[in-house]
Amino acid sequence: MSPLVRLSVFVLSVQSAVVAGSLDNLATVTSHTSHRASSADPTGGNDDSLVTFVPGETRTLLDIDGPGRITHMWFTAARFADHATFLRDMAIRIYWENSSVASVEVPLGDFFALGHARQYVVTSAPICVGDNTKALNCYWPMPFHKHARIELFNNGQRSIRRVYFNINYELGPQPPEQGLFHAEFRRDAQLRTQPHEANTTGKDNYVILDTEGRGQYVGCVLSVDAQPGGWWGEGDEMIFIDHAKLPTITGTGSEDYFCNAWGFQKTFSNPYYGCPLLEQLADGSSLTTVYRWHIPDPVRFNKHIRVTIEHLFSPKVVNDYSSVAYWYQTEPNKQRVPLPAAEKNHPRSHVVPATQPVMMIEMSATELEPGLHARGIKARSVTANLWAGYASGGYLEIDSSNEFVEIPVPVPADGSYRVSVKPVNTLVKGQIKISLKGGETVIFAKHHDHERSTPHVNLGETRSTESSLLIILSGNRVMGLDHLKIERTDVHGAPAVPHQPAPAKTQPAPADA
Repeated sequence: MSPLVRLSVFVLSVQSAVVAGSLDNLATVTSHTSHRASSADPTGGNDDSLVTFVPGETRTLLDIDGPGRITHMWFTAARFADHATFLRDMAIRIYWENSSVASVEVPLGDFFALGHARQYVVTSAPICVGDNTKALNCYWPMPFHKHARIELFNNGQRSIRRVYFNINYELGPQPPEQGLFHAEFRRDAQLRTQPHEANTTGKDNYVILDTEGRGQYVGCVLSVDAQPGGWWGEGDEMIFIDHAKLPTITGTGSEDYFCNAWGFQKTFSNPYYGCPLLEQLADGSSLTTVYRWHIPDPVRFNKHIRVTIEHLFSPKVVNDYSSVAYWYQTEPNKQRVPLPAAEKNHPRSHVVPATQPVMMIEMSATELEPGLHARGIKARSVTANLWAGYASGGYLEIDSSNEFVEIPVPVPADGSYRVSVKPVNTLVKGQIKISLKGGETVIFAKHHDHERSTPHVNLGETRSTESSLLIILSGNRVMGLDHLKIERTDVHGAPAVPHQPAPAKTQPAPADA
C-alpha cells in the first residue's frame, strides 16, 4: 500500500470515528420535543433576516425555560460595503439558568474559529464554516436545566445589513451531571516575548482560560498576528488544575499543542485540530489561526483551571494574540473578562501604502456611519432590497435634529478633490441643501421617479485637511446619502489607481445578498 493510500485510509478512519461517536445515541427514542428559534419571516414571506442591526443594539434570539439542550446553531450575515470587521463587531452572548452573567460572550467570528475577522473554511467536529465562508455552524452540545437565553449584540460602530439564524433545540429532562457550556474571548494586541529562560511557573504566560468551578476544558482557538521575526511556535502550553502552583500538564511547543509538528506549512482542518488560516502578508507579517478540541481527552477540574501558553519570539517583535476558550462547568460562571469595545478590538491594519496617488474614490455612504457617531450625530445604515437602486443594498440615514450636519469624509491624502453625492430621494421632504464646507450650496428637490434614477449632485471642488473633507446637509430633520464620487484634481499625469478601502483587514468575499 502506497504512503498516499495509507494516509487516505487513516484520515477516513479518523473521520469515521468522529461520525460513529456522534451516532452513538441516535437510535435512542426519548420523550424530548424538537424546536427551532430562527429569523424566519413570521408572515410566511421571504424576509427571513434581522435587518438594520444598529450599533449598540442587542437582539434576543432565544429565551426559553428548560430543561433542554441546544443541538445546533447556524448564522450568516450580509454586511454593508467595506465593513471588513463585522465578524469582530458582532458578539454572541449565552446565559444559563437565569444568570445575569453571560456564560458565553465572544465576537461572532472568533466563536466560529474565524480569527482576525477573516473568512475561510473550517471543517471540524463541533465548528464548521461552509465553502462560501459565510455559513457558520456550531454543534457543541449545550444542555440547560432551568433556562437558556441567546443574544446577538452589535458591539461596533457600523450597522449590520442582515443577520440570518437558526437555533435548533430540544426540551426534556437532562441528566443532572450535565455541565453548562461556556466560552470566553481574550486578546493581547501588544504581546512581547517572555524571557528566553527556564520557565516552570507560567508566571508571564499568555492566559487562555482562568476560571473557578467544577467541569472540563474542551478546547480553544488561538489567532496570532505575527510581525516579521515573530514565529511563535516554541511556547509550551501549561495547564494548572485546582490551584496547583506548578503546571499539572506541560507541553513541548505551541504547534505541538495544536497537534501538528515542525511548524505550520499549509492550511488544514481536521475533526479535532486544524490550522484553517495561514497567510503571509505584503508587509512581512503573518496571520495564523489554529484550533484544538479536547473532545476525546477533556481536561477535568474540580475547583479551578488555568490554561496558559508561553510566548517566545524575537525581543524586537510585538505580536497580537487572541483566543477563545471553550469549557463546561456545573454552574454559570460568576464573572468574566469584559469584552473590549469593538473599535478597540479590531485586527491590526496591514494596508501597504499606495505607490501612486488614488485618483478616484467611489464610496458607499454607509462607510461614513462611524465618523458621525464619533461626533455624537444620530445615524444608521438602513437595509434595503438590492433592486431598490442603492449602491450597497442600503443607505446612510442621518438625523439632523433640524440643524445642519457636517459629515466627515476620509480621503487617502490631502489634496484637491471634486465631489459629487447621491442623496436618498425617498427621505426628502420638499428639498434639502448640500454643500462642501466653504463651497456653494446646491438645492436638491424631491423627484417622483424610481430611486435608481436619482442623479449624483456635483458639489464642486474643495481641498482636504488632515485627510478629510466635510459635506454639509440641511433642510430636513431626517436626510440620507447613498453614494459618493470623489476625484483627485491636483495630480496630473498619474494613472488612475482604484480606491482601496482602509482598513483592508479581510480577504475579499462574494457580494452580500
